[in-house]
Amino acid sequence: MPGIAVLCWEENRPWVSALRQKGFSVPWVEEPKGDAYRQMSTVEPELLLVDLTRLPEQGREIILDLADRGDLNGVPVVVVSDKSTAGRGLKSKVKKLSVTTPRKIISAVKTAMEGG
Repeated sequence: MPGIAVLCWEENRPWVSALRQKGFSVPWVEEPKGDAYRQMSTVEPELLLVDLTRLPEQGREIILDLADRGDLNGVPVVVVSDKSTAGRGLKSKVKKLSVTTPRKIISAVKTAMEGG
């Protein structure tokens, strides 16, 4: 079932619950460590949500790797960060990239899934 793939740290897993409570399908959740994220393409997500609030360089490397491998073709990516500059350097690699804060995840996901 297509849905949202989420890469977030343990302390931010409540984001997953919030998305599910709002009716989103979140079939794939993983901490952004190791290389388990490479399995994400088997889920064929409609959207990828990546937590950059902690160890942002690691999350950025994952996004760039997925983009280089072609696993993000047409998949919107929402990065969550407390810094508005979190998307710097990623926008040239990911066509459908948006940056949001932890407080605005739901609205950012809705907008990205609607193509905005």
